[in-house]
This record gives sequence, C-alpha cells and structure tokens, in this order.
Amino acid sequence: MKLLTFLALTRQIHGLLEEQFVSFESVAPTSAYLSITNANILVSEDDFVGVHIAANSLGNDLQQITGVSRTVRNETTSSIAKYGNGTLSSAIVVGSINSTLIQHMSKLGKVNTTDIAGKFETFKTAVVEQPFPGVSRALVIAGSDKRGTIYGIHTLAEQSGQSPLHWFADVPAKKHAQILAQPKTTIHGEPSVRYRGLFINDEEPALNTWWARRHNATRYPLDTEFYAHVFDLLLRLKANYMWPAMWKSFIAPPGNVFFTDDPGNQQLANDYGIVISTAHHEPMHRATNEWDEAALGPWDWSKNKARMTKFMEEGVERAGQNESYFTVGLRGLGDEAAVTKNAIEMLKDVFQVQRDIIKKYHGSETAVNQVWALYKEVASYYDAGLDPPEDVTILFPDDNAGNVYRLPTGNEASRKGGNGVYFHLEYVGLPRSYKWGNSNNLPKMLKELMHSYERGATRIWIVNVGDIKPMELPFSFAMDLAWDVTKLSFEKIPQYLTSFAAREFGDELAEEIGAVLLEHSHLVGMRRYELVTPATFSHLNYHEAERVLARWQQIAARAKVLYGQVDSAAKPAFFQLVYHPVVSGALYHAVNIGVGTNYRFALERRNSANKMAHDVLASFESAYDLVEEWDAMLDGKWELMMSQAVYDAVEEPKMWAGPARDIVANLSFVQLRQNMQFSLGNLGLRAEGSLSPTEQGRWAESVDASMPTTVFAPLLPPMDRYGPPIRHVDVFMRGNHRVAIQWKLDPVPVNWLSITPASGTLSKDTQTDQRLNVTVDWSKVPPGFNDTILVGIRSTPAPFPYFDQIRVPVVNTLVDPMGLFPETNGMVSIEGPHFDASSAAGDDGNKPHFQAFPFLGSRSESGSIALRPFGAARASVAETKAAWVSYSTWLFAPAAKVEATVYINAGLDTDPNLKMEFSLSVDDAPANFTRVLGTYIKNPYAGDIPPEWMDHVADNVWTKRVSLGALAEGAHRLVWRANSPEVYLEKIVLDIRGAVKPSYLGPPETFRIS
Repeated sequence: MKLLTFLALTRQIHGLLEEQFVSFESVAPTSAYLSITNANILVSEDDFVGVHIAANSLGNDLQQITGVSRTVRNETTSSIAKYGNGTLSSAIVVGSINSTLIQHMSKLGKVNTTDIAGKFETFKTAVVEQPFPGVSRALVIAGSDKRGTIYGIHTLAEQSGQSPLHWFADVPAKKHAQILAQPKTTIHGEPSVRYRGLFINDEEPALNTWWARRHNATRYPLDTEFYAHVFDLLLRLKANYMWPAMWKSFIAPPGNVFFTDDPGNQQLANDYGIVISTAHHEPMHRATNEWDEAALGPWDWSKNKARMTKFMEEGVERAGQNESYFTVGLRGLGDEAAVTKNAIEMLKDVFQVQRDIIKKYHGSETAVNQVWALYKEVASYYDAGLDPPEDVTILFPDDNAGNVYRLPTGNEASRKGGNGVYFHLEYVGLPRSYKWGNSNNLPKMLKELMHSYERGATRIWIVNVGDIKPMELPFSFAMDLAWDVTKLSFEKIPQYLTSFAAREFGDELAEEIGAVLLEHSHLVGMRRYELVTPATFSHLNYHEAERVLARWQQIAARAKVLYGQVDSAAKPAFFQLVYHPVVSGALYHAVNIGVGTNYRFALERRNSANKMAHDVLASFESAYDLVEEWDAMLDGKWELMMSQAVYDAVEEPKMWAGPARDIVANLSFVQLRQNMQFSLGNLGLRAEGSLSPTEQGRWAESVDASMPTTVFAPLLPPMDRYGPPIRHVDVFMRGNHRVAIQWKLDPVPVNWLSITPASGTLSKDTQTDQRLNVTVDWSKVPPGFNDTILVGIRSTPAPFPYFDQIRVPVVNTLVDPMGLFPETNGMVSIEGPHFDASSAAGDDGNKPHFQAFPFLGSRSESGSIALRPFGAARASVAETKAAWVSYSTWLFAPAAKVEATVYINAGLDTDPNLKMEFSLSVDDAPANFTRVLGTYIKNPYAGDIPPEWMDHVADNVWTKRVSLGALAEGAHRLVWRANSPEVYLEKIVLDIRGAVKPSYLGPPETFRIS
C-alpha cells in the first residue's frame, strides 16, 4: 500500500524532492487553482541578469511542455500599470525580493517576504489575487537572493515537466495540456550545504575530443557555448559552485584554461549565478596551464616568489567583482607536492602574500571567500599544526576512491570559514584510474556525505565528475542531498530512484527502471569496472563468478525490455541514463569473467573452453557495437564521449593509467580433435568446488588411479539441512569433438538422494556441457547419517570402459532452537543486519545502539549495521563501546580453532582522536577492541594512507580476521561492538573447521532457523 501511495504521488509531480506547488488536474474547489498554461512571465527589468536568463529558459520550457508560446516581459511598476483591468487573467511573476515587482507587491500586502528575507538561496511560491492592476491572479515566485529566485524558476519548470537533464541527457519535456498552480504557499531552502557543485576534470580523452568533434575541429576551446549548458545544469540541480576544466594537454598545449579559452567564460558564470573557484593545486584564480616555465621560470616559491606572486595577483585582478571563491595555498604543478625544504614555513608565507593580494583588490583580507584544500600531502601539513586564518574554508578530500579522508573535530566545526568536502565520482591515479563509466554506489555515497554533514563539513561540497557524462545520476544524487539532507536516507534510495525514473521517463515504467538502477548501483559497488580482472570473482567457490555475471545479465535483459517499452522520444535519454550503463557494464563483466572461465575450462580440458573464448570475443565486439551505437545517437550529438578504452590486460606497465586501446588478453584454446588421455576418458566431471578436473589436466598412469579416480575424484562439499538445497556436478566433453558421448548414472543407492538428469548426450551440435542437480529429501534421511554416497557414472564410446563415481557426502544433523545460524559445511556466514539481540536504545532512543542501514554493502544483500544516534555515539566512548548486538550460532561438534572474518564497509579514520575500532567476541568473553585500520604510512603519490589502502581500497570493504579460539559443541553467541558510528558491519564469516574457501565476496549468508 505504501508503494502504491508513493507511485501515485510521483504521477502528480515531476520534481524529485521539493514540495509540490503545481498540478495537472484540479481538485475541488477547482476555482482555487490557477491555470498557468497560457500565462506570460513577468520579471522586473531591474532584476539580476541570472534571473532574466532563468525566466527566458522557463518560457522555452513551458512552451515545450504545453505547446503554447508565451511572452517573457521585462516589467517596471509603471509598465504594469498600463495593462488596465482584466488585461491578463493569469501570470507568472518571478523576482528577487529586492526587485521592483516583488517590492511593489510586498508594499501592497500581496506578498509577504519577511519569512525569506535575509536567508540564503531561499524561495517561496504563492498564488496571489490581483498582484497588479490588470493582472487578475498570478503565481508568484520570490527569491531571497539571485540564486534563490533562479532555483524557484527552475523548480517550476521541473515540476511542470522539464528535466534538469534536458540537454545533458536529452530528456524530452513531458507534455501536458494544462498546468495549474496550487492554492498554497510553499517555502524552499535554505540549502543544507552552502556551496555545492562540480569539478570538470580528466577531460581527455572524452570531453575534449567530443567537444572538438562537435565543432569539426581537432581541438576546440571549452567556451561560453559549452559552459552555458554546464551552468544551466548546475542551477537546475540547485548547485552554485564550480571548479572549471583544467587538464594539461600536449596536443594543442597547454590544455584547458577556463579564463582565457574564452574571455567571456568568467563573466558568463557570474551572470548565471555560478561561483567560480579553481582546483586544489590552482591558487588565486589561475590555471596551472597558464604558467609557462620557459618564460616565467620554475614553479618554486623559494626561487621565484616575485613572479609567482605577480601571477596570482593577476588572477585576482582578472576576477574583478565576479562572485569567486579563491583557492589559497600552494602545491606543485601537475597535482604534485610543492618544491620546498619546509612546506609549513613556505605556506605560512604564501598565505600572507595571498591575503595581501586579496586586501589590495577587495579592501580586506576577509572580503571574499577563500578555500584551502587538504589534498594528498597537504593534509599532513594541517595535521602537523599548520592552521590558515579563521575565515578560510578547510576543504577535506576523500582518498580519491570515495572514502572521506578527514572531517572536522572539536572546534574545527565552528570555524568562521567553515569546512567542506572534495569527493570523487571518477579519478585518474593510484591504485588504478576509473573514469569510463559510472561505478558509484549510491548508498556508499550517502554514507560518506551524510557523515560529512553530521560532522559539520557543510560549507562546500565539490564533486569531481570528470567529463560530467556519464555521472548524471550520482551527481544529481549528491546535489539533491546537498540541497536538503533531510529528504534522503538509506531507506528512501529506492523511492528516489523510482522518482528519478518517473521524472525522466514517465510513471508507467518508473518502478521497474528504478529497480534496475538500484541493482546497477549495488553491482558496481562490489568493485569499480577498471579494477575488475578475470580473477576478481572466484570461478571455483560458491559459484561466485557465475552469480555475479548472472545478475549483470539479468538487469541487462531487463534494460533491453524497458528500452523497447519507453516512448520513442525518450529513447535517447533512456539509452544514456539506463541502457548504456547497464548493458555496457554487463558486457564488461562478461568479457572479464569469461576470460577467467575460459582459463578454468582450458585447465579442465573442456571442449567448451573454445566456445567460451569465442563468446568472450563476441562480447568484446558487442561492447564496441555499443560505442558505435552511442556515437550515432541523435545524429552524433555525443560522438566520442563514451569512446574511452577500458578493456585491459591484468598486468601492464604504468597500471594506474587507463588503457590507450581496448584489448582482450589471455584467451586459451584446447585441441578439439584430440582425445583425452585414454586412462581418463573423454567425459569430464566437475563436482561443485572441486579441483579434480584441473588436477586431471596433468596425469601419470603409474601414479594416479583412474576408472574410478580416487585421489582427484569428483567430490561435492558436504550436504546438510542448513546448506544450499542444491549442489551441482558438471559433465562435459574433453575429447575429440567429432564423436558424441552418451553418459548414464548408475542407480542411486538410497531413495532420498536425487541427481537429475540421470543420463544424456554430449555433442558439438547440441551441448558439450550439462549441469546435474543434486538434492536430498531430508525427511527420509536416517537420523544421524554421516557418510559419503557413491554414484557411478558411465559413458560410451570409450577405448577403455569408462567408469567414475560422483561422491556426495551427506550429514544429517538437526538443531531445534529458533533464530540461530547453525554450522553448515564447517562454516557460518551472517549478514550484519540479521542480529537476534541488541543493547537497548534507551527510553528516548538517544542511547547509542546499533541500527540497520539497508542497501549499504557489497558483501551483504541486507545492508549494514552501525551505531546511532550519530552525535551520541561520538560523545561518550564508554557508552558507545558498551552497545552491542549478538548473533546466535550452533556448532555440531567441538572446534579446535575458530577463525572469524568480518567485512566492514570501507571508510577512513576521519577523526584522529577517535580512530575506528571494533570488537568481535564469543559468549561471555570480554570485548577485544582493535583498530579497523593500521597506522598510516606516507605514499608520495597518495598522501598519508593506511597500510591496507593500496592493495584493498578497490575491494570497497576492509576484511579483518579475528581468532575466537576453541569452541565447544552447541550454542554460541557472537557479540559485535564498535567505538564509532562510522564503523559499518556488513558480514561475519566463521571458519569453524578450515572449510571456508577463497572468494572475493565471501560465502553467501548461510541458513537461519526461523
């Protein structure tokens, strides 16, 4: 019922999170609603340029939606008076509260602006009777300032049917015969984060080549034509802040320079209402590409201070009175550490020089916003005690992999200049670049950004979006959160995606599209594309590689069906926002997992290794078909934007960099006309989890017994009541492909074991492999049974009578208590949210306690758990460490050495005084708190990082081992504790008898008695 109610709401509004103030159907009394279908737009002649730009955009938007053209009138109070009574039955009046029209209405008591006056970027809407002589009724949108007004205008457009992604993702306007303003007053704002926006970065090879191709050039500057689209996107997403494109280039050097590529760029930003800043290594509104070492000398403060000072001064002078956020500090050219013997003393001098420049041009050192980014090595200077002036914003970065590095502590949160966060959706650098596709997990983003908000990093959120495309969804998500953090939570992510889909593609398919996007977000959260290799997912254990690929293929199939169902006008948008991300991701995994599967099949001497190799090549070609389909879309509007290479070898020189051209490497083939060694026969058997066919790939008759095999036999993992209900055995051809094989099982010796099918034919013309399903009817298994069932299998033709045996260990153990996780196959796997007991939250719910967070987790399908309330869990370490959850387990026999593996959602020690710790104990044993991360080490390219980071940050979890010692047979209670609300448990795996096998995701959750 709740979902149906939600979907009904989405059908009434195209905006995602804002309170609705327009409708398309009236509700009684209908006379209270105001039709703005034909309404002209009135804007004060003396209002901000950006308001006029937005008002004109609104006129175009409403024409696309309704098919009705309208006039945008630049008015004064005297021009309004000329209308006479009844000239306009309706109008849309937009303006900032200091504009002539809004002031006039305010003085007449038509609009009350006191509730938004003095607020930052806030707007209100109201239906007003007779706002001016000659205007019967009007929808009035009043903003507290320039951007507040602009946001109100664009919110009306969005709620009426124009997507913020109308240009960047080609979302068509939703057609409506009428648009009605609701008879209500709404107030929107202030924003949760004051300055919010994007960093265009790493523009090669996609963005620059796309823009040049669009202009039939080899190189074309990112000019006002380009940035007008970017500014429009930002404002429609209620963003206001930008670091412009700045990548260096040796082809048409020096690369992008926002300020000189088109001298109109900076003024255009100010006109639109965008605050311009520069990247973390570009001080004082100068692009590093503007520094010509041949002409100006080295970028070395100790040797070239005068010229560097003049260089920075020119940047401030050039910025003029345009709204700016000056980057202060100094790093080296090319995103490197500055050349200096004493960085801290150098930076103290740099700060003072930069402040003197600001004072010279703006009258005071504090007159304009300034930001210092603690990126990479710079963070260590801050940690060592270097503190900039109080009014300078401290910008805390993530680790380039989506884990925020540090957040405000103590009085840092109350700095006059505030604090912010620099967050990556793409990256070029160690340990591996990722910028081809959207590989950002929304719940993980929400976790990191909500921590930032809770900890007081609310002045700036700057998001590295690379080329902007294909990061539309995660960037929109970040900006929606930055606008109003109260509107989003982990539980609301599915609703957000459904609402996003409804806005872009209509209501009918929104729920299914939202579900596909949610699954895509979960799958990319396992590992970013570029860091997936043929060996990432286990091909031997837990069907891991199969399961992952099957999920990708399932959502690809769903996306293809949806693509056929969406309206033709929306197909290009669907292709960009849903189809391409999902299908290209599925093909990428098909190639990588396929290479790994091909190698295993070849080691097993399967004939199907060759087919798998050809399937990989087919997927590889399909992936490029998708590139060409992208390039042809909309007559080539986005040609070359998604042409970046991504398919790569496992090990090459300079592995951090992206590949220059796609390759597929390491495919294996078997000789199809050749028979297997006669003593083994041409029928291969692989029992789930077994290496037997691989071991049989090298054979010595004088040593290795066969017919039946003994040492390297097809042995299944033990089957018990609490393990997987089905185990699998593969039968396959491993000999001359021209000779078909007939195989048949001997009668199963017990009536409660089933293996299906029991016979079959393998042939190059039909199937070369068959999967047998092994099941047990537990109601018929004798109590206490613990033995291995041998089932013979025979095949013809064979030069020597073929006979082998499938070995099925069966253990019939039974336990009665409800709610516990019994041992199965020597292990237990438990997802974090499935605890059975916990400490109390207190009468008011404010005592630290554990809470489940759905969707947050790559090793869990149910999410994670962490301590809440967030502030209370940071306030008292003793009280926080006393909180617990417990999980009940059962061992069927004593265990001499039990090892636990815990999977903790990746994150960094954002508080140097509260480093993340966890405890996993058993029964009544005391807590054993230990650090999640090791002591940080210095890396010349990544800054200070934990020792686990280089090898494991790509895993998106921290995997920690805990020894629980010897445990007796029977019930046991696992107790989990943490010292911080930033420690999120995804999964616990108990290795009770050394049975846990290697895998990337860990064993899936085992059975819980209910």
